[in-house]
Amino acid sequence: MESFIELISKVPNVIWSAVIASLLTFIGVLWTNKGNEKRQTALLEHEKQKYQSEQKLALKKEVFLNVARSFADVLGIIPKLMNLDFTQKEIEIQMSDHSGIVAKSYLAAKEESVAAILNYSAETAEVFIKLMKERAVALDHKKAIEIYQATIDSAKKEKDRIISMMKELNLQGHNNQATFDYLNKSYEIQEGIINRSTVSLEEQKSILQPLHMTFAKKCLSEHSRLLSLLPPMTIALRGELENDQNSQTFVDALNDNIQRMNVAFDSIFESKEA
Repeated sequence: MESFIELISKVPNVIWSAVIASLLTFIGVLWTNKGNEKRQTALLEHEKQKYQSEQKLALKKEVFLNVARSFADVLGIIPKLMNLDFTQKEIEIQMSDHSGIVAKSYLAAKEESVAAILNYSAETAEVFIKLMKERAVALDHKKAIEIYQATIDSAKKEKDRIISMMKELNLQGHNNQATFDYLNKSYEIQEGIINRSTVSLEEQKSILQPLHMTFAKKCLSEHSRLLSLLPPMTIALRGELENDQNSQTFVDALNDNIQRMNVAFDSIFESKEA
């Protein structure tokens, strides 16, 4: 041991300085590499989180934009309900994907956003149920009018056919009175069908016209009301997409649009009632 210490003591200071400098350099390199490794790990983790965040936002954007479009489509159906020629099949086609699109949002949205979507969905569903019930009554009267009109048209064609037969018999010199009596009787029967059907037709029209007007007003009223209930859900979705800087501007613009729309619709109804 003493010989080892003696050997070390004989090493020149210059060599010791070089050894110590090399050792310090080595340690410095280790620390630098370790720091670079930590920074690289932190950078990779940051990039990973950034990518995951962007992917999550992209998914939310797709889901919530589809939700917004689907609700817009559903709301767009309500004014169309005023048109009694707008068929049940057309309604079902326009609403076919709505439930599935809304259901997807429950998986991507926060709880408060899901609550806002559910509340609005329930409101729109209740409106549709009430409007479809009232529309069914109007459609029954419309169907009755179509049946009476078809009956009248059919009876008129039969009258024309009877007249043609009588003319043909006259041209042929046919003078069998029984045949003419039968044709005259048939003509009178068709005339009676036309008269009775015309009375019923006018009665159904007198019922349908005010009923349809009332229903149309209700459609537009409910459409405006549902539009006015949009902000909570829309603001929640804007928040999900990190786009909620000034929601009050949106609310004010929406309310202004609803007011202008109501004025336009009121003027239409006033002109029709005048």
